[in-house]
Amino acid sequence: MTARVQRTRRFVATLLAFTSVTWTELARCAEPPSAAAIQRHVLELDAGDIIVDLAASDGAKTGAIVELWRPLKLKHPVTGAEISDQFLIGRLRLTQVRASLSLARPFGSLAREPAPGDIVVLPGPRRIESDRASAPPIPAAHPALAAAPSAPATDTVAPVAGVGSAAQNGATHDSETEAIAALLDAVKGKGVKARILGYEDYVRKNPKGRYAAVLWEEAQKLRRLAVLEAKSDADTPALRSFEAPSECLSGRPVTLGIELDTGTGAVIHARNPSEVSYTSTPMQRAGDGYFTVTLPAERVKAPGVEYFIEATTPSGQAIPVVGAPELPFHLSVVDAPQAAPPLHHASVATVWTDYANWNVGHENDVTWQTEGYVGMRFQDEGVRAMRTGFGVYRGRGGSLSDLDDKHLDGRTVGLTYGYLEGEYGISHFTGLIGRGVVGLQKSGVTGGMQLHLRLGNDESTNLTLGGEVLGTVGLRGIVELTLATFPRVPIVLRTEITNQPAGATAHGDDAGSPGASNGKGDVGARAIAQVGYRFLPELTVSVRGSYQGRTINHAGPGVGGAIAYQW
Repeated sequence: MTARVQRTRRFVATLLAFTSVTWTELARCAEPPSAAAIQRHVLELDAGDIIVDLAASDGAKTGAIVELWRPLKLKHPVTGAEISDQFLIGRLRLTQVRASLSLARPFGSLAREPAPGDIVVLPGPRRIESDRASAPPIPAAHPALAAAPSAPATDTVAPVAGVGSAAQNGATHDSETEAIAALLDAVKGKGVKARILGYEDYVRKNPKGRYAAVLWEEAQKLRRLAVLEAKSDADTPALRSFEAPSECLSGRPVTLGIELDTGTGAVIHARNPSEVSYTSTPMQRAGDGYFTVTLPAERVKAPGVEYFIEATTPSGQAIPVVGAPELPFHLSVVDAPQAAPPLHHASVATVWTDYANWNVGHENDVTWQTEGYVGMRFQDEGVRAMRTGFGVYRGRGGSLSDLDDKHLDGRTVGLTYGYLEGEYGISHFTGLIGRGVVGLQKSGVTGGMQLHLRLGNDESTNLTLGGEVLGTVGLRGIVELTLATFPRVPIVLRTEITNQPAGATAHGDDAGSPGASNGKGDVGARAIAQVGYRFLPELTVSVRGSYQGRTINHAGPGVGGAIAYQW
């Protein structure tokens, strides 16, 4: 007995012993889903589009999902043998399908960047169909295989030497075993279809053969499995549509929806990158074939959410339709913008008036000045504040010789002016204040300016040092201390050195009337104290008193007031 015969007998014995166990495994030898798939390639990458050579004639349609595989060809470092394989790196959605080419874009996350030469797979429908309209009737029992089925086979495998004549010619069992070995060689690697036809052809030609009953039983079980698998494939859910969002806000619920062609339900599995396992959530039916789910706000955290979706069959099987556990989709999560309060700049409007009598009892050296402005404060450093206002200055004065010795009247002095003032914060503590003045007097247009240095922040206690030039009115040096010790009672202490109101020699239209002084005013000093009260957070009313003099015998008091409104 040859070794080949021995091997064949062992095979048949194993077949008999494990028929009831191995029939499902044999069915798995059927053509896999990829057998009907169309394989094409990535040709080029262009401005975010992936150009592939899938065409409409291949059965491709706009919106279809295809698989993207990366082929690898390596040389073994030890044996030197070339090793080839390919790996799934993601999925693409066809955005445009034309006669020769198609455009695609990534559908979810890709494990690698696409490159020319990558393989694009368009899955085809899995079809397992019977090779005959109906299976031949099963014989009653072995050895009573009285007659072979009368229906001719529509497909056959290649003739096998010795098969068909061994039993009729009274061949020995060894020759029949040789025929079985040849049959197995003939159907090896040809799938379940070839096995069914080969087994049935053998039984038709050898109805009383030693192995006829076993082969017939296997053939019919394979047929029933093929029918069940075809029915199962017809019920397998497939994705019709799904729009994957690319970005969402942290802490906000996110609703996802899919459309399936069949299936009893769907489940989404999601996790944050910091989590090891997925959290599974059943999706709710929202119509025929539609399922939705809302990820709660506490699950939506930056930097993102990974997820995949499975559809469920009537039998309870879960079929991935969006992503997979090893290749999930990624939803980027960004922190929600925080509503900032509207930018507010403190604004103020102020009016103040001041009357000063420099020569009490004679009324020939007096000043009366009123000024108002509106302003806005921006920041501590840089451009700190801007103010614009107006002023009216009226007075009488002259030289001490004319007024005290000659007892002349004071020369009338007047100026109506407007100004623009800005403050620049060098630091939180230090600032510069500049003012430009343009005004009208009897002789025409004149101007003036102020320049101050502020030590301390304007919103707290601070000291201001500076000076003023005001047309033909005169000069003034100023030192002012603002006390913020009492929040509701602002206090200002101020000193001035000035030759106003007649700081220049009279000439032309400025000359006084006969009997009035035309001389230049002499320098004097003023001391001013102003106390306010904040009736409202926005409203402050202040009163002031002053005393000023040019000599001990040429002096007098002054009064004034101010009102300020902030918003």
